[in-house]
Amino acid sequence: MELSKENKMGTMKIPKLLFSISVPIIISMLVQALYNIVDSIFVARFDPDAGTGALTLAFPIQMLMIAVATGFGIGMNALLSRALGQKDKEKSDLAAGQGVFLTVCAYLLFLIFGLFIAEPFVAMQADKGSLLYQYSIDYVSIITVFSIGIFVQVTMERLLQATGKSIFSMITQLSGAITNIILDPILIFGLLGMPSLG
Repeated sequence: MELSKENKMGTMKIPKLLFSISVPIIISMLVQALYNIVDSIFVARFDPDAGTGALTLAFPIQMLMIAVATGFGIGMNALLSRALGQKDKEKSDLAAGQGVFLTVCAYLLFLIFGLFIAEPFVAMQADKGSLLYQYSIDYVSIITVFSIGIFVQVTMERLLQATGKSIFSMITQLSGAITNIILDPILIFGLLGMPSLG
């Protein structure tokens, strides 16, 4: 099958193409913002002071992860889109491969941060022994060590967008957000027989 048949980016009329690609991307961005809002609501109900403080201390690291993942994703997206537009399969495969490799490298840096630097990072901002200190270390460690999810999600989202399939990235974002909204109260407060994880 030819690239032009697989990829609507080169065949669809521009107004229709812009609408079909931009609406799912806008919804995806709104859903991304929803994650932090929902987490903040439930954590504030669990512990308004230390819990919310831990989210605040972790927020810059979380935004840095999203920025790095998005930066690599956008670069890969641009190279991949150009190669697909030129109908150069070898170049498009290379762009996708390099994007995935850089994503893995970025994740490894945040993994190292979570394992070895999270505690000194929190210690600069919170009193040792306080509940805020412990919550912050726990939260920063968890979001960095398991940040592979955000890196894979952003990379796959950009791959789908580059090939004109932004509707699928919107579906994955919505699935994640709905799962997050359902599991937050269950896991934080220990509902439905689950242990309370805080």
